[in-house]
Amino acid sequence: MDAVRSRCDLHVHSRYSTDSGNYALRRARLPESFTDPERVYRVARARGMDLVTISDHNTLEGALRIAHLENTFLSVEVTTHFPEDDTPLHVLVWNLTEDDHRELQPYRPSVYELASFLRDRGLVHALAHPLYRMGAHLTTWHVERLMLLFSLWEGRNGARPERANVLACRLAALATPTFLERLADRHGIAPRHDRICAVTAGSDDHGALDIATTWTEAEGATVDEYLGSLARGEALPLGAHGSAVKLAHAMAALAANAWRDSGAASSPLVQAQLRALFDDDAVDAQERHAEIEGATRQLVRLLGERARSGGVGLERLPALGPRLAALAFAGALELPYLAASRHLAGSRTDIRTIERSFFTTRKETCEPRALVFTDTYAEANGVAGTMRRLAAEGAAGRLPLAVATAREEAAAEPGLIVFPPDWSMPLPSYEQIELHFPLVTDVLARVEAEAPDVVHVATPGPVGATALFAGKMLGVPVVGSYHTELGPYALRLTRDPVVAEATAFYVDWFYRQCDLVLAPTVAVAASLAARGVGRAIGVWGRGVDMDVFNPGRRDESVAARLRGDGSLVFLSVGRVSDEKRIDTLLAAFELVRQERPDARLVVVGDGPARRRLAGDGPAGVQFLGEVRGLELAAIYASADVFCFPSTTDTFGQVLLEAAASGLPAIGVAAGGTAELVAHGESGLVVPADDPPAMAAAMLRLAGDDGLRLRFGARAVELARERSWERSYAELRHAYGAVTTQQSVEARPLLA
Repeated sequence: MDAVRSRCDLHVHSRYSTDSGNYALRRARLPESFTDPERVYRVARARGMDLVTISDHNTLEGALRIAHLENTFLSVEVTTHFPEDDTPLHVLVWNLTEDDHRELQPYRPSVYELASFLRDRGLVHALAHPLYRMGAHLTTWHVERLMLLFSLWEGRNGARPERANVLACRLAALATPTFLERLADRHGIAPRHDRICAVTAGSDDHGALDIATTWTEAEGATVDEYLGSLARGEALPLGAHGSAVKLAHAMAALAANAWRDSGAASSPLVQAQLRALFDDDAVDAQERHAEIEGATRQLVRLLGERARSGGVGLERLPALGPRLAALAFAGALELPYLAASRHLAGSRTDIRTIERSFFTTRKETCEPRALVFTDTYAEANGVAGTMRRLAAEGAAGRLPLAVATAREEAAAEPGLIVFPPDWSMPLPSYEQIELHFPLVTDVLARVEAEAPDVVHVATPGPVGATALFAGKMLGVPVVGSYHTELGPYALRLTRDPVVAEATAFYVDWFYRQCDLVLAPTVAVAASLAARGVGRAIGVWGRGVDMDVFNPGRRDESVAARLRGDGSLVFLSVGRVSDEKRIDTLLAAFELVRQERPDARLVVVGDGPARRRLAGDGPAGVQFLGEVRGLELAAIYASADVFCFPSTTDTFGQVLLEAAASGLPAIGVAAGGTAELVAHGESGLVVPADDPPAMAAAMLRLAGDDGLRLRFGARAVELARERSWERSYAELRHAYGAVTTQQSVEARPLLA
């Protein structure tokens, strides 16, 4: 006959757990839980527990309230300390008597004395959440001593993240007799046990939401048989790990119950919803968490919309108070999620340090994985194109990353995570671009669920800013990639120096928060370093797909269409907006036409300035609008000279595509142009915002067929060196450097 196996949630709290280790709860004189002991018993049995216990902090009161019920036993979570530095610890003690509990009290100040007492008394006990930081930093010194003191560890705690639980189990498995002997010699402490540590599991529930969702299974039909199997190391930890969402909902349950206990007035509708979410027993805890999260998200969005409605004009001042109140209430609803995320992040640094200390000889087989956040994805610009390429590479398994953005409903796309925007607004002075603001809590939950090694923020817009906040809250290293000089960009769009200065200040502040900033070129990296932007600066260049962009794409029919009745085609590709300096190019081309009326200028791209510039431009100019893919590749290869007047681009992906297509280029001495156009080899570099200088360069290339051919051939050679494979290798190196805290110099990472 098969042996009987029983299940028990060995770590759960009731409303009698009042001796909290939490300072805020102690000051507010609040319990850690409002759950009645009878409810703990009812839910545990309904969820399949054969045995039931309650482990309140330093009291048996909750367990005593259900002691008369079938298959229960008394337990307690004891607070103790390392006497050397007063670091607090929690120890679970099971099936003790009231006399046992009273007599262990004098031993609580010292974990050494407590461990000896429990062992001598024969009480089955375990170190609770071994790697959970409750005071000062946990160090290797603490952990090694805990391995000597406790033969049972709580290896799966339903309120702690999976990484902490997994590491606790790995450490427990490490504690062989030989290993313990070495530790005993190092610390001068006799081990309290002589065998491998075993692991237990419990929900550590404080809000009645997760009772019996994490449990320990062991052989035995009775309490004594079950705990005997546990003490022999034959238990099996099962069930769910913790998360910030679970902790946030436990905090919300605590706050809701405290509010109701205070007698504060509330509407019957609110009372009914609170009862449904926090008082009614749920068959499925995960579904209940989803209900709470959905209700919170819906209410936050409703309140946010109410707060934003109506603008801020003088006529709206009478309604400003209620709108601010709605905004404050929305923030309060999100506060538990933010607090929970920050709380769990507090232990992550300790966990990483401890993991490296014990497992440094183990070679990691997985490279760091990143979540890349961007405000631009579908648009026609270099950053969006890079993001689409990264998403595709991630989906194909060639890069360890996924890309995330926010936008309205869209079809699923491999490698892309889409957050629904909480609200959206057009970019001031550039209404064609929409800014989407995701909920902070949505981003926090996704980052925690994905558990990336790196958060990579590609843009400083609302998506990037939210991701930066999430990375900081969760203790994940943040890499920022710098793509555009937004200060000059804002000045060109708004012509307001105050707006430009504020934009530049914000951008610099944003990137200073990053652990590593990646510039697209060495020159931009040097500029960022001079401004004190970023704790460390490296270079992540872009690549070009020469299967798509190459001289072989030239098409005589396309060339004839571009040339019309002329004989030479200058080409510009990019967003048609004021910050791209297309007006400078048009002014230069008008000068060129005075000497070369056969010259033609083709502008590919769209933007807010297209209609105005097309109407005011000189003769011989075509504005083709947005073109992509092979059609664009054919236009590149069928033109004669590429012109790039922009001063705000830090890289200029179109310069690289033009070079790969065999076009000599004329660029300006700003941004990344100087590193993509070798002056006198693959093109000409002229002063910025200088139409006569640009016109002279255009005329020089127009009048020398041989020079154009030499420059074009050299451009192809230089473009070939900038492969996407090299770019990906640089990105991988950057992720590895920031996760291992290596220094990264402000130069190409593979140079």
